[in-house]
Amino acid sequence: MRLYVFATTVLAALAASHAQAATPGEACLRDLRVLPAFLLENDTGARQHLAQKGQAYFDQALAGASSAAAKVSDEAACNTVLSGYLSQWRHGHLQIMPSSTAQRDTPAPASSPSAAPAPARDNRAPSLQLLSPHTALLTLPSFFPEYARPIIELLESKRDELASRPNWIIDVRRNNGGSDSTYAPLLPWIASGESVNIGGEWLSTPANIANQENICALYAPGDATCTQYMALTVSRMRSVQPGQFVAQSADGPVSYARVAGQAVQPSRVAVLVDRDCGSSCEQFLLEARQSFRVKLIGRNSGGALDYSNLRMQPLPSGVRQLAYATSRSARLPHLQVDLGGIMPDVYLPPPGDEAGRAAEIVRVQRWLEGGTLRPGGP
Repeated sequence: MRLYVFATTVLAALAASHAQAATPGEACLRDLRVLPAFLLENDTGARQHLAQKGQAYFDQALAGASSAAAKVSDEAACNTVLSGYLSQWRHGHLQIMPSSTAQRDTPAPASSPSAAPAPARDNRAPSLQLLSPHTALLTLPSFFPEYARPIIELLESKRDELASRPNWIIDVRRNNGGSDSTYAPLLPWIASGESVNIGGEWLSTPANIANQENICALYAPGDATCTQYMALTVSRMRSVQPGQFVAQSADGPVSYARVAGQAVQPSRVAVLVDRDCGSSCEQFLLEARQSFRVKLIGRNSGGALDYSNLRMQPLPSGVRQLAYATSRSARLPHLQVDLGGIMPDVYLPPPGDEAGRAAEIVRVQRWLEGGTLRPGGP
């Protein structure tokens, strides 16, 4: 398999050199034409999407994208065309990204030491607002791995304030997902007894195995935990024939876990959700709603969870790569999240503007404290 990785690297380098002589339209078409076959062989959802929508649907999508790709004049326009084509397969966990080589070769902007800009405020960082002596608002805009430590620090540094409030609002509207381990420290606060967790399956193909072997070096260099986990993953994928699925865990897809709860937990937890909650944000919803003290309030989530664990595949142009899914949930086909998202327990119509979005917090606070959810209620 190391030979395959070496060959892939050499082919990507050769493709990049050829792409220098190609027009943007030619390079775009070259990338587009490899997508259908690659997806059907390696992406965990593609075969199911083909069965659902039919070959004629995808033939028409490819014809339209080919016409548009031939006319592009720059890389940005090509990315738009390719992304539009991928959206015909599914709207989440399938995307076009710059190649790692292109990212490394992009020069950093010049800066003046005497005029260094002030660090920008991270609007994806977790935050806590104490709305009243009874209610706390925990805002979690992202579950990306870089926010795992900030969430832990927030929960630990504000432990007394959180423990003294019987009502919590957890706002995951616009949470773009990330990693399940990022929200794990929150579960002991809201869990009530045992939870049922449904795992997934890996699709074993030569490309998927090669891309699993590369993922830690790309996104977690030096991380021993990542390296160990991916070694076990690759071993399981090698245990079956190419094209077959294998369970992510030797113990099977269903596990039962009892989370040790905090000594003091909130009595009522309202999780505010909307269509921009996707991926690991949706996995958080599936786990959180198993607690007797949690209600999901708002709108359906985005629907990007059934096919996950994205890996990167270089495309022939050398300037782009495909991010595609290498696992599928063992919930399928009985509980599909991607079709319509996760339904809330209590529906709130979409707000018309940012003021309406902020007003949802006021309404939920009032409801938790014994009042009404009615807009503008007392």
